[in-house]
Amino acid sequence: MFFSRSLALTAAVLASHAIAQECESAKKLCYNAPDSTPQNVTVEDIKSVAQYLRSYGLETKAGRQFTMTAEAAPDCSEWTLFNNGTVIALAQHINSKVDSSVFYTDIANTIDGGFEATQEKQKASLLGCGTTGGSMGVVYNASAEQYHTTAYFATGYTPAGIMIKIVHS
Repeated sequence: MFFSRSLALTAAVLASHAIAQECESAKKLCYNAPDSTPQNVTVEDIKSVAQYLRSYGLETKAGRQFTMTAEAAPDCSEWTLFNNGTVIALAQHINSKVDSSVFYTDIANTIDGGFEATQEKQKASLLGCGTTGGSMGVVYNASAEQYHTTAYFATGYTPAGIMIKIVHS
């Protein structure tokens, strides 16, 4: 009797742990009411965060990478990328089974659509969520040379598995 209760309790704990491990989707989500909580961020602060991350990424010739490994960022971990004014940009590791690494320029482009982006690209990015903020998986340039180097392949990294969130600071 005691064994079966212990087994049932263990199964319940493991099941709840498995549910807690379910990460968010990489699909774009704007934090619009009534389903989400609008973040009341400013468009200027969103643009400033993207500009900073892009500049930081371009400080080295090869481009800086942002990396979240399965070991260092388990269980859908969220890390702060940068904050400015009303905005905190967060990165969430949404696939804890892989080691993910993307370039800061791709993170910036996910936030604002890219340097001198068209209105269409801005709308498709997190900037398109406006003052409500939002989240989406990093849109990486799969044809970028940096993702096809021997050094990148040697790490075992994938550019998939990181989501960016724009929330109120």
